[in-house]
Amino acid sequence: MDSIVEQLRSFGIEDFNHSRQGLLDHLMGTQAILQRWGAAEYLCTAGLCHSIYGTESFKPMPVSIDNRSKVSAVIGPAAERLVYLFCAHVKNSLWANLQQGAPFSLHDRFTEQDVEISEQEFRDMIELTLANWLEQRPRARESHKMLRQEEFKSARYLLSPAAYEEFCIAYGLAAS
Repeated sequence: MDSIVEQLRSFGIEDFNHSRQGLLDHLMGTQAILQRWGAAEYLCTAGLCHSIYGTESFKPMPVSIDNRSKVSAVIGPAAERLVYLFCAHVKNSLWANLQQGAPFSLHDRFTEQDVEISEQEFRDMIELTLANWLEQRPRARESHKMLRQEEFKSARYLLSPAAYEEFCIAYGLAAS
């Protein structure tokens, strides 16, 4: 992971702020949450890089999508695909999958096209989204701290037990 952090630094990642702290701190915090939950290595690696291309909410683009092949060579294709999907997706398209079911897809804000994703990628995106949110939630405005509660409750079947338990603790819910 040190080589990945060094590569992120070479992209100037430390020049960016995110959720009232440095972007690198946020990325490392998101990765640490995924590791605590016992997530697969590729998902933890994606957590370390999850917003490097910018997102619908985080507009800066520390790394250009023109560098996808370089990023993939450093973090691996599975992790890079999740990073790209996380950065490219329109949030409402992720949550729409909870109602519509398979086949799953995301709307890509860069290409303006729908991208089909596997069930595993859908699970990974939900878990990564939760880790991302729980990492920054303590710094969020009080009025935003309960955002996406219903969506994460509906996604329980997609989340690892450790992730769902941490969600319930953070939101003050009984993990029944």
